[in-house]
Amino acid sequence: MPIYDPNRIEYGITSGHIQIVAEGGRQSPAYWAHPVTGRLFPAIALIHDWWGITPIIRRMAHLFAQSGYYVIVPDLFDGQSTQSPVEAMELVKRLGDGGYPRVDAALRVLEDHHNTNRDVAAVGIGMGGSLAYEAAIVRRDLEATVSFYGFPQRYLGRFHESVAPILALYGEDEPYITRPVIESLQRELAAASTSRKIAHEVVLLPGVGHDFFAETATEFTKQQGRTALTRAFTFLETCLRGPIRTPPR
Repeated sequence: MPIYDPNRIEYGITSGHIQIVAEGGRQSPAYWAHPVTGRLFPAIALIHDWWGITPIIRRMAHLFAQSGYYVIVPDLFDGQSTQSPVEAMELVKRLGDGGYPRVDAALRVLEDHHNTNRDVAAVGIGMGGSLAYEAAIVRRDLEATVSFYGFPQRYLGRFHESVAPILALYGEDEPYITRPVIESLQRELAAASTSRKIAHEVVLLPGVGHDFFAETATEFTKQQGRTALTRAFTFLETCLRGPIRTPPR
């Protein structure tokens, strides 16, 4: 997954496990990665898929941090992760409706943290991409949302409520989210872009289906995953204020 781009500065980072304190004092675990310099950076709540916080998610958190973002990954499964779809479904069932409150708590931390500039984005993958859509619709203070193959079905009819630009990325051969659903998402975001003058985007990647960040993906699929990440970086840099990211000449 790691991508090297000579046109971007790469920051030294630190990372580790933290506890997020939500409203009411309840604590929940999270993973944290951020640049070690003392400057103010934009922030990202990175929301994992139904596999949990896997090595791929940690590497993605590091990649965003190296590119100049403060990153929190709320741990929706309290330290559990799996490679089994059956176990993943059980974790999702156990989570129930408890996912979004944890995402919301992470976003609140990033909005108020003394080392962020209060420009905040929600970035999610699969199940996390669905929760990123919810954050875009519910919150009024996000600067951007990126959803990698999130499930938009339950939010159709509400995307006009988002005040944050949304970038949605799917494989053209997506097996779980039907083409009519993606086309409905495209129409809603296009209409919202026109009426509210918000630059929503839907990107379809040719030749790939779901989970183009998987360790077991083919080299072509991994390349498309890197393309998706590049599109996400460009989108975020357009929407969020941040430090200079191009190296000095």
